[in-house]
This record gives sequence, C-alpha cells and structure tokens, in this order.
Amino acid sequence: MRVYIWCDGAAMPNGGPAGAGCVVVGGVHLLGSEALGDATNNVAEYAVRNALRAAADAGATSAHVRMDSPVVFGHLSGASRARAEHLIQLKEEVEAQVARYPGRVTFARIPRERNGVADELAKDGARASKALGAGRRR
Repeated sequence: MRVYIWCDGAAMPNGGPAGAGCVVVGGVHLLGSEALGDATNNVAEYAVRNALRAAADAGATSAHVRMDSPVVFGHLSGASRARAEHLIQLKEEVEAQVARYPGRVTFARIPRERNGVADELAKDGARASKALGAGRRR
C-alpha cells in the first residue's frame, strides 16, 4: 500500500516548546500532532520518523514524503550532510524507518503554503509542549 505523507515541525520560539504534525493518506488516513518538549525547528522537523513509523505500522509498503524544511530535506535527499551529532542520530532514525518499507520511500520539498494542515498540527504540538511547561527557565 502506497501512502503520501505531509509532515512539519515547529518550535515557538526556535529553541523552545516544539511540536510535530503529520498527515498520511492512501490506503490509510492518519493525522498526528505531537508535543516534543523543548527543541529546535530542525529537531522538530525530524519528526518525519514518527510519521513513517505510524504509516508502516498501519501497513504502508511505500511512501512519498513531502516536507517544507530545506535542512531536513537536504539531509534526507543527500543534497547536504548532517554535521551535528544529534541531527546525524535523527537522520539514522529516519533511515531505520525507511528500511521497514519493502517499496520505495521518496522525499520531496514543497513550499510551506502547500503544507498547511501538517503545519497547523505541528503548531498544536508546540502549544501543547508550552502548556506542559516546556520553555520555562529554571
């Protein structure tokens, strides 16, 4: 079963309460919003791994992932290299999820305005992180 995934991450402000959102359509339909606690935008964008996991758990065998993050898309497409250790680890987690798919997984960068639902779900996750106390200085 082929699925299409739109995903996004948000940190409000960057380096503060963060969230991730995803939309999966195809043989299965999933919407997801996740509170990530304190994180950067780039870390939040790597929540694509959670969308890939959820779709594979639901039976997806191939996926076309759409995202608006130039940084994460660059890492996943091979156009650029992750240098920070924590981003390398997150990239490896995405690759582990991709390996679960017997078919092909592709990544495409899309304009932010074509990623509206995932963006709103990511912001919902960031607001939930804030409500849970992320971003407070102790």
